[in-house]
Amino acid sequence: MVIRIFLFGIALFIGSISYADILFVGDTHFGENYQYSPRYNKGVNIIDEQGYDIFFENVKHVLMRRETVIANLETPLISSPENPVSYYKPYLHWSDPIAVPKYLTKYNIRYVSLGNNHVFDYGPLGFEQTILSLQASGINWFGAGSNDSAAIEALITKAGGKTLIVFGGFEYRQKYDTLFDFYASLTKPGVNMLDTLKMNLKIKEYRLKYPEAIIVIYPHWGANYKPAGTQQKAMAHSYINAGADAVIGHGAHTVQEAELYNGKWIFYNIGNFIFNAPGRYGSTGAKPYGMMISLNFTASDVRPTIYPLYTNNKESDYSLRLLDDDELDDCAAYVLGDSKYHVDYNEHSITPGN
Repeated sequence: MVIRIFLFGIALFIGSISYADILFVGDTHFGENYQYSPRYNKGVNIIDEQGYDIFFENVKHVLMRRETVIANLETPLISSPENPVSYYKPYLHWSDPIAVPKYLTKYNIRYVSLGNNHVFDYGPLGFEQTILSLQASGINWFGAGSNDSAAIEALITKAGGKTLIVFGGFEYRQKYDTLFDFYASLTKPGVNMLDTLKMNLKIKEYRLKYPEAIIVIYPHWGANYKPAGTQQKAMAHSYINAGADAVIGHGAHTVQEAELYNGKWIFYNIGNFIFNAPGRYGSTGAKPYGMMISLNFTASDVRPTIYPLYTNNKESDYSLRLLDDDELDDCAAYVLGDSKYHVDYNEHSITPGN
């Protein structure tokens, strides 16, 4: 009897051992196209005035203590912003191809998704320059590619002895297909279009090939500054049903609700990370928050911890920071609703319960 209790205790201990701590952050863009434009900068260029380090100052301790950090890089990295995909596109992003990789790697961001609605703002040539810039700095990318077969392929890496698989991609929007030509096809480069049937087949394929892997879906989706829509929820549920362990969305520039579905966490939108655009929180009434999601892998499950961020640049003067106590409570109630959770005011974090 004593031996059985001892062995049971050992099993529980092994099942609770932490194997990896992976951090997912949201939409990332240092905003050169905004900061160097008199239309947006109001005469003040925060990059020239303070440099890139300032954007990381209040969150670097969270980034640096993680084994792996993954970001959505929502911009092409180009030396000259010429020949955009369309002048009808309202926001054309571009970023410094030398400075951006330098500061991403300096602060432990070595994996980026390109499956979003800006990386092809300057067409295939801008995408090629982006890839060359990332490769030169040793940054791994996914979510886009030379054709649709390459674009849908996931990031596969090791984290704490576990295999981590992350899929990136951008939801279907008609104008990005017919007017901006963003999506990869059999014969041309582009971003991975989030086709539910194809994605679920791919998830099942990877689950069969890597039965013990952690599979995370990291989609760019959702209406700007609005709650999660019914299509997002249906797609996220299908990903979990196909074998994914978590869904962590981005793209709405604000937080959306989270859901524990079939024992797996879905964060419909984690909003912005460092995203140096003015933003529209005041006019939309959206929550001025983003989230960093830490996934702690154990032998038995995936445990998330949320590090919410204050992302209203008009009020913070582009100084990204963790939330204060009242903001933490507000964010937790909005994102997690009636779900169980614990707020750690010292760590400025929220831990959802199961």
